[in-house]
Amino acid sequence: MRSRYQPRGAVLCLALLVPSISAPSGAFGQGDERGAADDPFSESWPFEVGETSEYAVLFGPVNFGRMHLQVEAQDTIRGTHAYRLSMRMKGSIPFYKVDDRTVSWLAPDPYRSLRFEENLRQGGYRRQRRWELDHEALTATRHDWNEEAEAYLPHRRQRDLPMPEGALDEISYLYLIRTLPLEVGRTYEFERYFEEDGNPVVVEVLRRERVRVPAGTFNTIVLRPIIQTDGLFGEDGQAEVFISDDDRRVIVQIKSRMKRGRVNMYLRDFERNEAEADR
Repeated sequence: MRSRYQPRGAVLCLALLVPSISAPSGAFGQGDERGAADDPFSESWPFEVGETSEYAVLFGPVNFGRMHLQVEAQDTIRGTHAYRLSMRMKGSIPFYKVDDRTVSWLAPDPYRSLRFEENLRQGGYRRQRRWELDHEALTATRHDWNEEAEAYLPHRRQRDLPMPEGALDEISYLYLIRTLPLEVGRTYEFERYFEEDGNPVVVEVLRRERVRVPAGTFNTIVLRPIIQTDGLFGEDGQAEVFISDDDRRVIVQIKSRMKRGRVNMYLRDFERNEAEADR
C-alpha cells in the first residue's frame, strides 16, 4: 500500500501553499470562481535567477532561526530546462537543532516539477531523498541516498506511483502563487500535488492589508491556503500568507495557529539580480 508523503522541517512550515499553474485544457480549474477559463500565467514570471528572500522564524515568542528562499540557477533535467528553487531552514531551541534544505526543479513550459529533493537534519533525525517525476508516464519514484554507493537509489516500494498531469511539489507551488491574479474574494482549487492524496489544494484570497516587517512596510494581499494534511496550512490552522501587492509578489509574512502553538515568519531581506530584473 502506498504511504502518504509527510512534509517535515522547512517544507512542513511552507508546504503546499498554493494552487496549480496553467494546465492542459480542462485541467486548470473548476468553474468561473474556482480557477479561470483563461490562462493567468501567460505573462512574465515575477522572479528571476539570483532572487533571495530571508525570513525570521518565530515559534510563539521564541526566535527559532532563519529561513531562506532562493532561485538558485537554471538547470537541465533529462534534457528539459528548469529553474532550481531552494528552501533552507536553520534554527534551534534548547536541545534541538534544525538544518534542512529542500530543492525543486521547476520546468516553465508547461509548468511542472521535474525533481524534488530533501536533505533534513532535525535533532537526531536524518533523511536524504529525492523524487523523480516522469510526466510522460505520469508517475513519481522515490530515491533514497545510499552512503555505500554514494548515490540515490530507487526505493523498493515507492516506485512508479501515479501522479496528476502537470504535477507539482510544495516548493514549486510556493513560488508560482506569485504568478496568479490574486483577486480579493476569489477562491482557487486545484488537483496538481504530485502525491494524489494530498489534493485538493485550496487558496482563498481574503483582503488587502498594509503590514510592517523587518524588511520594511508593504501593501499586501492576504491569502488563506488550505491543504489536506495536518500542519501549518491544515484546515484547523487558519493560516494567512501576505504577498506584496506589486509586480514582485514577494512573500512578506506568514502566520498560523496550530495545536502546538503559533508560527510566524517575517521577511528580513529581499535581493534580486538587478541585471535580470531590468531585462
